[in-house]
Amino acid sequence: MILFFMTINLTEFIRWRDNNLQRNVKDGRFKMTPMMKVTAIMPYGDDAFDELRIPRPVAAEGQLLIRNRATGVNNIDLMIRRGELAQAASLPFIPGVEGAGFVETVGAGVSEFEVGQRVMWFGPFTAGGYGQFVCIDARYVAPIGEEITFSAAAATPVAYVTAHHMLFNYGRLRAGSWVLVRSAAGGVGVAALQIARNAGFRAIALTDKAKHDFVLANGAFAAFDYKESAVFDQAMQLTGGRGVELCLNAVGGSTIAEDLLLLSPMGQVISFGHLAGPPTGSAADLLMTHFTKSVGIRVSDIYTYYQADPQGLSATLSSVATDLRAGRIVPQVFDVQPIATVARAHAILETGTVRGKVVISID
Repeated sequence: MILFFMTINLTEFIRWRDNNLQRNVKDGRFKMTPMMKVTAIMPYGDDAFDELRIPRPVAAEGQLLIRNRATGVNNIDLMIRRGELAQAASLPFIPGVEGAGFVETVGAGVSEFEVGQRVMWFGPFTAGGYGQFVCIDARYVAPIGEEITFSAAAATPVAYVTAHHMLFNYGRLRAGSWVLVRSAAGGVGVAALQIARNAGFRAIALTDKAKHDFVLANGAFAAFDYKESAVFDQAMQLTGGRGVELCLNAVGGSTIAEDLLLLSPMGQVISFGHLAGPPTGSAADLLMTHFTKSVGIRVSDIYTYYQADPQGLSATLSSVATDLRAGRIVPQVFDVQPIATVARAHAILETGTVRGKVVISID
């Protein structure tokens, strides 16, 4: 009987609390903080993700609050989930460094965007793209047209800005130059093939034979099987014995030394990933053998560009967006997974069978 009395009082208290909360909000005495859903990495490993509710961010001066509809999956997301970047990503951590959606709020000092506009964005390491809303510096946001899906737009910023940066800011290429692209069927690889084709460069795609038709359809001048021992002879024969002016290498391991053999005089290898582990060999092994060709090796991390030259990255993103709207580049979306199955999206990317990009849709 006493328990029944206490239950009635508790019910009445909850009803009283909720009524007063609604009345106070209506009277303007205080405002409830808008919340949003995010999917965060809680522990490291395969079973990493959990849904959280956190306060919605507020656009500061120079920023846009974007209602996020899709986000691209990148290798950096996989590395964070596996704990390989634990020092830079304390838990819980919300991944996602690129995406697309609608402008929800325009921050002070921003005049080139309006509420409701369709946009794609490139964010910092902590952007939180696996969430319903993101706040992004307006200079790293670009408009997209109605004809462009959010999935295609979300697959664009990281891959195409990275490829554009390496081809034009490092490459010193001209029409007719030869470019070797490893992992050519991946996100950055496809972007490099399309951009190289549009600029009049001749791209040689290295990927397994099953993907040759795919890379040729996306701009490769020729495609070779990276597993065959005859790759060097094939590439040298194709280039008339000169070699290639630029190698874009996301693989690492022993392939840096292999790419140096294929360089023409003054050529260079750009290492921007380590799918097969860190490059092997010493500086003497890698460079002194090719001293008389004056070749070079450099590394490229897109976040160095982001931090050291924000105006340059903004201009590159704008150029990429112009090409996207004009149909000169066509992002290849391999698979779209809802945020509820984000673990599957990561697993798909880790299979090595992906052609283009994996994207997550956000409710």
